[in-house]
Amino acid sequence: MSDILNKYKWMGPIIDKMDRDIKRKFMKNFRMRDKNFFPEGDYKADIKNLVNCMLCPNMCRFDCGTLQAELKETMSPAYKSRIGYYLTIGKIDASKEENKAFIDLMYKCSNEESCKVWCPFEFSVVSLLETVRDDLNTKGLMPDYCKNQIEKLKKTNTIEDHNIFLTYKDKGIENIETDGNDEVYYYIGCESMKFPEVVKANIEILKKAGIKFSTNLEKKTCCGGPAFNIRDLETAKEFANKNKELIRSTGAKIIVSDCPGCIETLNTRYRKAGIEIDGRFIHIVRYIKELIEDGKLQLQREVPDEYKKATIHDPCLLARNLNDIESIRAILNKLSSIDIVEPIYNKNFTHCCGWSGTVHWADKNIAIKEASNRIDELKETGAKVFISACPECELGLAYGVKEIDKEKIKIIDIAELLIKVI
Repeated sequence: MSDILNKYKWMGPIIDKMDRDIKRKFMKNFRMRDKNFFPEGDYKADIKNLVNCMLCPNMCRFDCGTLQAELKETMSPAYKSRIGYYLTIGKIDASKEENKAFIDLMYKCSNEESCKVWCPFEFSVVSLLETVRDDLNTKGLMPDYCKNQIEKLKKTNTIEDHNIFLTYKDKGIENIETDGNDEVYYYIGCESMKFPEVVKANIEILKKAGIKFSTNLEKKTCCGGPAFNIRDLETAKEFANKNKELIRSTGAKIIVSDCPGCIETLNTRYRKAGIEIDGRFIHIVRYIKELIEDGKLQLQREVPDEYKKATIHDPCLLARNLNDIESIRAILNKLSSIDIVEPIYNKNFTHCCGWSGTVHWADKNIAIKEASNRIDELKETGAKVFISACPECELGLAYGVKEIDKEKIKIIDIAELLIKVI
């Protein structure tokens, strides 16, 4: 009891100065605070933490990529939580056409998790917004741009209008079918297929290391990450089960991918959805680092002159979700002839490329502005080569390069550099 009294003792002098009617209303509302803030109802949204977030001083606003892109307080994590709370409890009628902008706000998030770095409660606003989307979906209020993504997934097994994995022949990518006894399964992401030189480099690196692996592009599907973002969990689980069967068929106990989002989905998100897949899931950069440390790969050749000064763009999902900021640096540090200039916002404090999450569907211009902001930060290093390890980042950053800089800046995956020195 003494702890409770100490917690609220600051209110005593304020209450003493109130007149009787105001004091009566104040005390009534104080006693009813839990019922007022947390009304009864069958909500999927995380009401308690939405309230915690919306009443917070909102320090994370200074590091939120979508807010920095729009420069509007309505894009702040706390404001989004407040709107999510009002949508959930019915203070904002989500079914009315004039309130559509409030629904869209729940999807204007790039899943970068930088808000979590600053959060005093140490929870993820990304996850909070996902619980609000759960409620919106239950009410049949999924936005059309999300429905379009789900339709593409169901029609093509990818996030494109066609099955992008079946374009491997046109792109000169080797398809290696499994014989059921693979050491490693190289799990190529949908977005990765837009960067055939990266995929070909990774295949060549694994071959040079003597790894027995497969790619299985004829049978490949999306990991289902977009469905998890949208919170169509039925569709997400369908893709999880497809991938579980495909991975099982390879016999591989190590699953590597060049896409951090795929690794996050295959491992963490599947498990949360109740679908377990045996094996070790690892981003290919970490796996290559281990191959170098084990002596299976030797970095023998000189770095070409045009790559000798570079900076690193840490992918949000790799740095904050997969907790790996060291692998890319450990590899680059073994290249004595390269000068790496770190950006101010790096490692766990990296800023987003704009192309993760759902914001690029809800408002592509916000995503492009976020990418442009990140490009400006990387340019401040004086480097003209930007090295990353995520196809979504390489796609997003390319949107952020101004026309005047397109001939000056190279955005590359670390695999494209490594294949030149192995």
